[in-house]
Amino acid sequence: MRREPLSMLAQSELIDALVGRCVMRGGAVAAETLLSIDRKDVDDLVHLANRLRRLALFEDRIRAMVMASS
Repeated sequence: MRREPLSMLAQSELIDALVGRCVMRGGAVAAETLLSIDRKDVDDLVHLANRLRRLALFEDRIRAMVMASS
């Protein structure tokens, strides 16, 4: 069953949650981390990687549009 792609906010929250699992109690980033992620997270990461791969072809144009609007 194909799901709708994650929104940009949901994608950033997924990445943030993964990074959050790589931080020690004192707030320092761990030198190494073993993660246990569920099937849904793996599927979301695969979709994110595929989406970024497709967007990479237009990276220069996207960057120019974003920089021009600020």
